[in-house]
Amino acid sequence: MRLPLAAGLATAAAAATLYPLFKNASWAWSGLGAITAVTLAGVVTSRCSLPRGLAPVGGLLLLGLYLIMRFAREEAWAGFVPTPDALALLWTVLESGITDVRRYAAPVPVSPGISLLTTGGIGLIAILVDLCAVRLRRAALAGLPLLALFSVPAAFLVEPVGWPAALAAALGYLGLLLADGRERI
Repeated sequence: MRLPLAAGLATAAAAATLYPLFKNASWAWSGLGAITAVTLAGVVTSRCSLPRGLAPVGGLLLLGLYLIMRFAREEAWAGFVPTPDALALLWTVLESGITDVRRYAAPVPVSPGISLLTTGGIGLIAILVDLCAVRLRRAALAGLPLLALFSVPAAFLVEPVGWPAALAAALGYLGLLLADGRERI
């Protein structure tokens, strides 16, 4: 159970490097919710001794439910169960996010569409980190999706990522490696 939590924390630490891309930090709560949903799927899968292949599927399922609850709640049944109207609204918000990404330069205002793109991307990175570190038992390989998340600000900003965010990302990755080492012993 320690390793899925460490994977979630490492993803959250790497996501901290995205702060300079946005005008405010309201996107961070959505990203943290996505990481929590994926980590919950990983913990439940590990705790219940379910087949390893179910963790990414469970992570995708919980991430999808979270995205519907967060961005299309008013059209979803009971606030999170997908309906055709909820999926259509989610698609509309996604399209507006793609339009906003093309329109603005960093730091961007946090619109629902941009927040959806960011939240979904962070959630997918969390699934990949969990898959590599926990399911495949290759914690060092989990550094690649974390590096992909870390490299997003480097691609869009002229200035380098601040040292506190870089330090947090590095410590998150080291914590993941330490948790993996402890589980192996």
